Amino acid sequence: MEISVDLCRMLSTLSLCLDFTSEGIQRHHQRVAYIGLSLGKEIGLTDEEKNLIFMASIIHDAGVSTWQEKNKLINFEVENPWDHCKKGYEKISGVDILCPVAEIILSHHDRFDGNNISGLYGKEIPLIARIVHLADRVEVLLRHDTHVLKQYNGVTHAIEKLSEQAFDPELVSAFKNLAGRESFWLELTSPFLSHGQTNVCLNSIVNINEKDMKQMATMFASVIDEKSPFTHRHSQGVAAVAVHLAAAMGFGREEVFLIELAGLLHDIGKLSIPDEILEKPGSLTAEEFAVIKQHTYYTYQILSEAGAPYPIPEWAAYHHEKLDGSGYPFHLDASQLETGSRILAVADVFTALREDRPYRPGMSKRNIEEIMGKMVTTAALDSKVVNVLLDLYDKLDEVFTAIALE
Repeated sequence: MEISVDLCRMLSTLSLCLDFTSEGIQRHHQRVAYIGLSLGKEIGLTDEEKNLIFMASIIHDAGVSTWQEKNKLINFEVENPWDHCKKGYEKISGVDILCPVAEIILSHHDRFDGNNISGLYGKEIPLIARIVHLADRVEVLLRHDTHVLKQYNGVTHAIEKLSEQAFDPELVSAFKNLAGRESFWLELTSPFLSHGQTNVCLNSIVNINEKDMKQMATMFASVIDEKSPFTHRHSQGVAAVAVHLAAAMGFGREEVFLIELAGLLHDIGKLSIPDEILEKPGSLTAEEFAVIKQHTYYTYQILSEAGAPYPIPEWAAYHHEKLDGSGYPFHLDASQLETGSRILAVADVFTALREDRPYRPGMSKRNIEEIMGKMVTTAALDSKVVNVLLDLYDKLDEVFTAIALE
């Protein structure tokens, strides 16, 4: 299986899941990409070099999952940024089409004057990493409650003060040229921002094969699952269970592969949920559960806009819908839920019940069978899929145990 995708559009949209904060989607990665691309154009870089700027900028914080980690990175001078750089490097190194920017991600917080864990300093630091570092720090200086043209003098001054220390002085000089143009700043808050990014990408339309798709989905699944220690392997578990269920129910090889991708990405919208709700040891309030309900909506929108082929967005996003239409957030009923979505719903419930959670340990086979049986009688889950799962229970339990030990 091979599909044609707009790589810039896909990465730009998927980056939104990295930008959820208490204030909503902040588009930090898209803005850093715009600043970096503007710097690249200002200093006369080639199209291929600007492509590297885009790819590195748009996923530079892939090593960050929790809101607590994100809050540390919005400080202009970050204390010990190396952990997330290393995590991002490790994740991106496992994706062949992103591998060229792995070293850039590793050094995107390296200071120009040295004292970096990498051991690099000055011009030894990759040029693209120096650009992403400067662009990233410019973006975090911007406040979202003040008009951008009222801020740019202060931002420029803060960057200048650290020339030759944190930042390459030649890049600081190029940035000052950009900073003198109101259009540069206005673009940062423009609704047309993403269009300006994708228009500079060289050969944006690419063909990706199953290996590429699996690597990309696995990378984002790891970002999702690191949101909480209680979901460390959740997406992998759901994907593995769904694959076994789909195969047992007669799905063809290509459909089994698509459901694996949907399983890996089904909770991508969960990055929009505050850490304290996901890790709450007690029952959720009505207000907290209302927030939970948004995650599958974001899963659908992000995967659809990123260009994920049908039926991945639908199978991934409908895993909390119920056959009687009482699920969330779309309230679809049995006539609108394909078997793939029903399989994902069952796989998600089984995996969640089998896992340790902050409010209880992983459940026994007897308890899981009892709960899933009740969910069948209340039209929450498909009886055929649940029966297949129960027939395969011992095999799935072995699969789950193996994944949990990774």
